[in-house]
Amino acid sequence: MEREAWPVLAGVDFVHARLFETDDIDEAVAVSGRWFGPHRLRVLGQAQRPRVRMDHLALGPLSLSRLCWGAAVDVEPDLPLDYYLITMPLRGRAQTLQAGRTGEASATVPAIAGGGRGFRFQASDDFDQLLLRIDRDAVEAGWTALSGEPPARPIVFDETLPTGRPAWQALAPVLGMLAQAANAPLLLPHLSDRLQDMLVTALLLQQPHNLGAPLPDPAGASQPRHLRRAEAYLRAHLGADLTLAMLSQACGVPGRTLQWAFQRAHGCGPMQWLREQRLLAVRQALLAGAGGVSDCALRHGFVHQGEFSRAYRVRFGETASQTLARVAVHLAPAAPPTPPGC
Repeated sequence: MEREAWPVLAGVDFVHARLFETDDIDEAVAVSGRWFGPHRLRVLGQAQRPRVRMDHLALGPLSLSRLCWGAAVDVEPDLPLDYYLITMPLRGRAQTLQAGRTGEASATVPAIAGGGRGFRFQASDDFDQLLLRIDRDAVEAGWTALSGEPPARPIVFDETLPTGRPAWQALAPVLGMLAQAANAPLLLPHLSDRLQDMLVTALLLQQPHNLGAPLPDPAGASQPRHLRRAEAYLRAHLGADLTLAMLSQACGVPGRTLQWAFQRAHGCGPMQWLREQRLLAVRQALLAGAGGVSDCALRHGFVHQGEFSRAYRVRFGETASQTLARVAVHLAPAAPPTPPGC
């Protein structure tokens, strides 16, 4: 893999994820169609001989694939995509056509398609790509949590995700965590759901789309009691698997109101604020000698040890094990006095 193209996904290992490799176009369409739906695939140019290969990793409700045709192709789904597909080219270029609008995907410009609209694209003969699939239901549920009401029509995102724009910068850290989860021997419970929630929220808040920004007008957007209620709930559930939608439901406040309240009060969203409270709680537990590193981390909601270790080191300037070692030295009983004459 040309890993330098997408550093956030450099850790993904597709070696054991190969679904197929074939020069039979009908076989390629049939197998890949199980994940992407029925579609038509046409090779451009009589002299070209395709060699199609696909790797696939299922990550709970999400999936990450690598797909290469080995020839210039024209691809058109039989039906509008009832999901969202983020295309991250490793090399080559592809031209996309969605709802009459044309875009171009390359190694510096990912693309996003789907959400119930028609989709077609043409790829160069050297085109190779990573594909992240996100369920449409998850995106619509995310919008409902942020806005307080279901979407009035299918959500259509702008076609491209340039890497220098806020949307990609918000997505990149989550994709990095997804890459780590993809290599784990066993996907931890709820981790994929949490990553999906983070991806969806980042897209809805940062990537332009046809429903506009879900955040309300700052003037009077939230009452202090909403913020206090949400903070109290999060502190009382540090070890629980929480999403913005769950917090919104528990507090009886639209997710967009909570997003604005936390942003205005703390400079971050509620889930980022929760992560900070969890880190502080783990540190307090370690300093109090209330358990080992793994035990304290899990007890306060950190199900991915690698993610926790990095976050703790960045936040406190030392590893959790170093904190615990200092506490152990401090709490160690003093050596008994040496008897006279020894």
